[in-house]
Amino acid sequence: MNKNLYDKEIEFPSDKQKHMKICFQKVPNADTNTEGYKRNLELQNKNFISYKQLKRIKNFFDNELRRMREYIKNTKTNKMDAGMMNQFIDSHEKKNFTNVRPSQEHTRTVDKYNAAVTESLKRINEIMLKL
Repeated sequence: MNKNLYDKEIEFPSDKQKHMKICFQKVPNADTNTEGYKRNLELQNKNFISYKQLKRIKNFFDNELRRMREYIKNTKTNKMDAGMMNQFIDSHEKKNFTNVRPSQEHTRTVDKYNAAVTESLKRINEIMLKL
């Protein structure tokens, strides 16, 4: 399936091109060897991006996110190994149920309908019970 996409090119929106230029200009003395420097320069003037290029960009961000998640997981695991309580459980308080918004209240199905319809249904049910 992916092999069918390798020759495809996807339109790169002009607002994203502008964003790339603005970000590039915000770091005036950037090291040309920094990861993403050349890629940014490339993307600033492209109207279309290849599937391969998009995959590289996605992979870069996936790796960054993975590292961030692993850092948090390792920190919590280390705290637990040091004797602290389970760090994967968030502390929380019970919700105050005395002040519930009307949208959170439970309603009976009968209350959802027009009063005239509800009265008619009640009357029909009463008649059915007498039969």
